Amino acid sequence: MLPSAEAVVVLLQALAVPVVLALFYLDGMVIGKVTPPAALYVAYVVFVDPATSTLLAVAALSTVAATLGQFTLYRGFNEESPEFLGLRRRLPYVDRIPFVVRDRVGEGRMRLVERLFDRFGGVALAVTNAIPGIRSLMSVPAGLSKYPVRRFLVLSTVGNAIYLVALTAIARGLVDLAVALPWP
Repeated sequence: MLPSAEAVVVLLQALAVPVVLALFYLDGMVIGKVTPPAALYVAYVVFVDPATSTLLAVAALSTVAATLGQFTLYRGFNEESPEFLGLRRRLPYVDRIPFVVRDRVGEGRMRLVERLFDRFGGVALAVTNAIPGIRSLMSVPAGLSKYPVRRFLVLSTVGNAIYLVALTAIARGLVDLAVALPWP
């Protein structure tokens, strides 16, 4: 038996935001590419239709979560980065995340990303963060090249913000379309 529309909306209101933030963090680390957070984010906006202030907060938090995930990946590939909490020593297999990511991404995509980063640097970092399919991958060559941390964080945040603005516009457009359609 399928749940009612009201039950789906209540469930989305209760769970969507924390799940979306966790998925954007994992997406930033390239680990969460299996379940794209963009789909859940758009579903949340379409079905819950939150107030503009709530939506801005969720979009901003999602931008921060994705940037933190990318920063985690960047630090994993930057061997000179300091350990804040000693996670690499305490948690098993954390030090293997960069290798898992590199294997998952594939050689062809990694070569493309590395060429783009070598040619355009930080601009490529910001632009590719706004493109589905290759989002977050610039964190790998940025970490390997020891790209400046502050610049990395600023440009990653800019790209992620552009991505969230686009997702929000798409979702709001779907809400407007659903309201305009004649329903039986």
